[in-house]
Amino acid sequence: MTDVTLKIDGVQLIVPAGANIVDAARTVGIEIPIFCYHPRMKPVGMCRMCLVEVWVPKLDPATRQPTFDSEGKPVMSFFMNKLQTACTAVVGESMEVRTQTERVKEAQRGVLEFLLTSHPLDCPVCDKGGECPLQNLTMAWGPSISRFDYSDKAHFKKPIPLGDLIYLDRERCILCGRCVRFEDEIADDQVLGFDYRGRNWQIISKSDPPFDSKLSGNTTDICPVGALTTADFRFRARVWEVSSKPSLCLHCSTGCNVTLDMRHNQLKRVMPRENAAVNDIWICDKGRFGQRFIESPERLMQPLIRRGERLEPATWDEALSLVGENLTAIQRKHKDALAGLAGERLSNEDLYLFQRLFREVLGSNNIDHRSGAPGEPHADDLGALMGVGVGTNLMELGANTAVLAFGVDPEEEAPLYLVRLRGIAQRGGKLITVNPRSTKLDRSATQKLRYTPGSEHHVARALVHAIFAEAGMDRIRMRVSDEDKFRAALKGASIVADAAAAGLSEEAVREAARSFVEAENGIIIYGAEALAAGSSLIHDLGRIAVLAGKVGRANNGLITLLPWGNSRGALDMGVRPHHKPGYITADQRGLGAREIWNAVAEKQMRGMYVMGIDPVYENPASREALSNLDFLVVQDLFLTETAQMADVVLPSAAFAERDGTYTNAERRVQRARQARLPVGESLPDWMIVQRVAQACLAVIAPEMEMAANSGKGKARFAKAADAKATTFESGWGYVVVSEVADEIADSVPGYSGITHTKLAATGTGGIWGRQTNESFYYDGTSYTNFEGVGIQYPALVEQQRMTFSLAAREAKAPATDQKRSFVLIAERLLYDGDPLLRDSLLIKRVPTAYACLSAADAERLGIRTGDRVLVESSVGALELPARVKAHVPTGSVVVPANLPDAPLAAVQTGPQTSVSVRKV
Repeated sequence: MTDVTLKIDGVQLIVPAGANIVDAARTVGIEIPIFCYHPRMKPVGMCRMCLVEVWVPKLDPATRQPTFDSEGKPVMSFFMNKLQTACTAVVGESMEVRTQTERVKEAQRGVLEFLLTSHPLDCPVCDKGGECPLQNLTMAWGPSISRFDYSDKAHFKKPIPLGDLIYLDRERCILCGRCVRFEDEIADDQVLGFDYRGRNWQIISKSDPPFDSKLSGNTTDICPVGALTTADFRFRARVWEVSSKPSLCLHCSTGCNVTLDMRHNQLKRVMPRENAAVNDIWICDKGRFGQRFIESPERLMQPLIRRGERLEPATWDEALSLVGENLTAIQRKHKDALAGLAGERLSNEDLYLFQRLFREVLGSNNIDHRSGAPGEPHADDLGALMGVGVGTNLMELGANTAVLAFGVDPEEEAPLYLVRLRGIAQRGGKLITVNPRSTKLDRSATQKLRYTPGSEHHVARALVHAIFAEAGMDRIRMRVSDEDKFRAALKGASIVADAAAAGLSEEAVREAARSFVEAENGIIIYGAEALAAGSSLIHDLGRIAVLAGKVGRANNGLITLLPWGNSRGALDMGVRPHHKPGYITADQRGLGAREIWNAVAEKQMRGMYVMGIDPVYENPASREALSNLDFLVVQDLFLTETAQMADVVLPSAAFAERDGTYTNAERRVQRARQARLPVGESLPDWMIVQRVAQACLAVIAPEMEMAANSGKGKARFAKAADAKATTFESGWGYVVVSEVADEIADSVPGYSGITHTKLAATGTGGIWGRQTNESFYYDGTSYTNFEGVGIQYPALVEQQRMTFSLAAREAKAPATDQKRSFVLIAERLLYDGDPLLRDSLLIKRVPTAYACLSAADAERLGIRTGDRVLVESSVGALELPARVKAHVPTGSVVVPANLPDAPLAAVQTGPQTSVSVRKV
């Protein structure tokens, strides 16, 4: 793009052609006041606050060339003989812009005077006070007095709930349209609009339920006045009273940067923290409103020990001593009879020490980060091995980019990815959605491939074949193997056959392949429904990326939308069977979560340590198995269903009560800071794990010393005792969490150099919090990220340390028969039975369970919306109310995952399950 030279208030500057005058002026520190303009949305010139004088070279009518005066300077002409809106006016060569003339100042005073004619003078009680653009612009550019009669002000009933989360004060609203345009252009939710005329013109909700958007809270951030307020912050505190603490949202794998605004150890609100490579300046409503669990009265305050049938309070010393004695006793008596489960929202430091405890102290590889429910997919490694390259920024991608979204519903799995992928399409990129059912992302797609449920492998292999037909082996950028097997398999396959098996046309598949191959940048993003199809499908997605040459560099590769905020970190830290931290080397074989439950049921597993996960809730079948254990210790925030069965319960601190690092879907390691004090006697998880390790070693070390002195096996036991003593002295003496992070940086592949100090250095510099010189009137109240934007570690393919097999893996489609002819699709919902939604306003948005059928299937079975249906598999059944929906593909039944009134684990035989459906 060419550059343009112009002057603004006598300052000469060079900016890209196509920039508007507001943005151009900001590059040289000249502020042009605005209300309606926002840099993330199209300019509309509604508020007229940005009026400026624009002077352009006068053209000779005959030659259409600029005219010059006697000194050789171009003669300037007042453009259109009237003021122009600087947000819609595009810069031009030799243009002169004047923002300080009396004509401009008079217009600015007039706009503000009109805006204030019906604006209430309630700044002392307005939630926006202290961070209000209208306040600041009035002081800087407005009139000193008002000529309007106060008695003539318009008054409306207020506040009006636009929905259950957002309130509207119509008297304060200046009708800039930012909220409406955000929902239309960015969120793709046409839920707000204007109604009435004249002084009664107002914002209304157009949806049912009202303001039905998962990104609604962002409208309060960008509102330039106090018209829109959130239900959980309204009248709770003044903005100058809160202390802003940088943190992260852990509700999905995006890793959104947020601030926790605290007052006296209380969370008042959650705000977005700007990070262009992650969440830009937005957060979803779950991240904004779903953090109230940290202050829940149900939080565990002190350790509990089982005495008889009851769990009773105990001291930390009592609890830890009991844990150490029991775990080591089981270790002595039973070979390989200890297992551990740790959740995916714990920090890297917690997870790293958890696997160290099991591998080094307890001598067990039986660990996992999953609950072992039948519907859980395999552990995904390809998203890290061939993930998007270092430097990837989806916010900068558009033309020359193709995105293949396979088996994913970003709105429900990770809402900010919906915004980012939609943005790529809006900027001219190709967005290809590949799903068995329609999703909201389809509305932004340039091509949609809707395949028959259960035929995922056919779609992927048709794409592999089509991409090979387009590119051959010429675009491969990494070491590959099994080329002979790959070519042999292609000879026995055809694009036509695979496409037909998936219910697609050959041309549609070839068009998608062509778009992906020809794009300069290519990204494959996949989620829950792709993962449910098994590792063979994910391997096929890897083959697509490799053949198209879309790996090993920035803005190319794979993105996996895993369930939680540190799912990737759990894999990297080695909380999985037979893998040490990192993703390169394999260790001694251990048992995964499902195998652990089988061993518990058969009484081969005698003790378990469960941290930050509730397997009984997620996998009800595990309840009966747990009764077979000799000892169970649970470490959590709440007395979960699993904790209620424990022998010892240890209270842990919430993410906001300690420091820690987390790894998001794009392998970006980010740091969350402590924002409040831990409740009661709770401690950070890493600290509890260390104290458990010390308690175990306190039991083990004396026994080894005695054994070493007994004569029998003296040398062997002495060596072991020596090793344990060394471990006790130097391996489990962390004082602060940053020391754990330093060890991770030294020992975990890919994390080299990623310390707390280095993470802090990735910020933009300065003091954390709202800055007095920020252009806060510009983009709302999202905070500049002085804390740090994280460090993205390189994928293995970028390090040239892997060889990828081009051979296909065996694919297993769900086996259907005449009796069970439906494919069960477990639908991920943003608002589900997540226990961390407790005490939040979002609880009302969690639906009751249902079973969705297509109109054709419902008609064939005589089922209408509201009827009770029985969904039955070979292992169990669920009775649910039916819904008939157009987006559901024929031959499938869609049931939400993770709802308490519909435990899918009761009917699932695996990630993909065949079921029957009949009316009750």
